Amino acid sequence: STRQNSNRPLQIGIGYTTISAGQEYSLAIKSDGSLWAWGSGYKTFPTQIDSGYSTIAAGGFHVLALKTDGTLCSWGSNDFGQLGIGSYSDSQKPQYLLQSDFVAIAAGRAHSLALQSDGSLYAWGRNTSGQLGNSTLDDKTVPVLIGMGYTSVAAGSNHSLALKADGTLWAWGRNNFGQIGDGTASDRKSPVQIGGTYVSVAAGAFFSAALKADGTLWAWGDNNYFGNLGDGTNVNRNTPVMIGAGFDRIAAGGAHMLARKTDGTLWAWGDNYFGQIGDGTNVARNTPELIGPG
Repeated sequence: STRQNSNRPLQIGIGYTTISAGQEYSLAIKSDGSLWAWGSGYKTFPTQIDSGYSTIAAGGFHVLALKTDGTLCSWGSNDFGQLGIGSYSDSQKPQYLLQSDFVAIAAGRAHSLALQSDGSLYAWGRNTSGQLGNSTLDDKTVPVLIGMGYTSVAAGSNHSLALKADGTLWAWGRNNFGQIGDGTASDRKSPVQIGGTYVSVAAGAFFSAALKADGTLWAWGDNNYFGNLGDGTNVNRNTPVMIGAGFDRIAAGGAHMLARKTDGTLWAWGDNYFGQIGDGTNVARNTPELIGPG
């Protein structure tokens, strides 16, 4: 059969509360805790995988999932130890990690991040660019403690972002496009503070974005091909630049972004080759484009 892309939003189902998108697949949790998946490695329509989940994070080819009791499990590709189970063996079924009491997770291309309820940050998996943040370049097959006092995390292909309770933003890992945001192009093996205070973060493949409490959206990193930073240019940025105001939620794909404004309207920009912006075209946009009303 012929595979067709859609360049406008399509309704997939109802009753979902949490969603996450991997490289070629999608995951969603319904209000009853049931976990559903579709795309590469799964069927072409949502199929229930398991139950009892509260949060999911889709990496390149691996999945992290939090159970409602705070236990963490993982499955998929494990060539760099990104499942955190102490081996390099892939798994088609959920594998439970030894640690528990997790409240937030993020998955990069081949590395993983997780926060416990006391603010302790753990990382594991691929570390060739320092994306684990433990001051080494060694891959880890089990979670290692990176620091304390964190409240949220985000993972790009090979870089990581985290917010602390005081709103300070920290980043580490690959920095070839300026995605760390510290004004350099040098990789960082441990967390470095980025200017400003923020309330949420998101990471694309090679770029980063963050929201401030006043609703302003800031972005930095790779912008050369698709304008995915949304600042009206196709110039890479190695420090945060303001994109707009009035936003309250953000999400980043490989090279495109989605953002919701406080009035409920949805905006998108960046790479649109497969229609991922949802504006009915396949034209890349370097400024936020209104997709639909609230």
